[in-house]
Amino acid sequence: MSEAVTIDTSVGLCLLRRSSRRTLAISVLPDGEVELVAPEDSTLSDIAAKVKLRSKWVRKQRWEFSNMNSSRPPLKYHSGATHRYLGRQYRLKIQKGNIPEVKLKGSFFHITTPDKSSNEVQRMLAHWMRQHAKKQFSKRLSQWEPWCAHRSLRKPILHIRSMSKRWGSAHQDGRIFLNPDLIRTPSVCIDYVIAHEVCHLQHPNHDKSFYQLLSEVYPNWKAIKLRLEQADF
Repeated sequence: MSEAVTIDTSVGLCLLRRSSRRTLAISVLPDGEVELVAPEDSTLSDIAAKVKLRSKWVRKQRWEFSNMNSSRPPLKYHSGATHRYLGRQYRLKIQKGNIPEVKLKGSFFHITTPDKSSNEVQRMLAHWMRQHAKKQFSKRLSQWEPWCAHRSLRKPILHIRSMSKRWGSAHQDGRIFLNPDLIRTPSVCIDYVIAHEVCHLQHPNHDKSFYQLLSEVYPNWKAIKLRLEQADF
């Protein structure tokens, strides 16, 4: 796939990449940005015309993402504030102590720190989430190794990467990148994102073959995708 370039369309500026696919793919990201993947021989005027035909759909997607994003209050980092882990809500219980520590016990995150500032509590909790994300994602991704081997695909290798616009991404060399914030969502959402990215090892683009394969390995993916998009964390 080529490097991205910016083009002007009826829905505003879009990021355009080219690939060997046969049709134009249009994706609206959670922040409202539009990404296009077009065939190598498509002209810019042809791409712009097709985007114009889908402008109503783009506006609808942007509206839905805007509503979801506006309904999510910012996370807070004081005693009593709630945070999710694997879809469940837990409250913070912060106490001062010389040895920094985060423990999940009962319905609380017990955080001990010499510095009870919001920034320090945020840093400690983010580190804890990232470490547990690595453990959870590794365990779940490893279950796909026989599936990939059977199809002569590269062994999936996990990488944790913070991403503002995506839950995950896949590379043809087997690298699977997952957003550590995914650990806050229910297990079924994690499994869906992993299935989605693993299917990209066989079908890099969001084409008909990709969605057929995803439906085979994760039949209820549409309902889980909607649940993930509406996640409150």
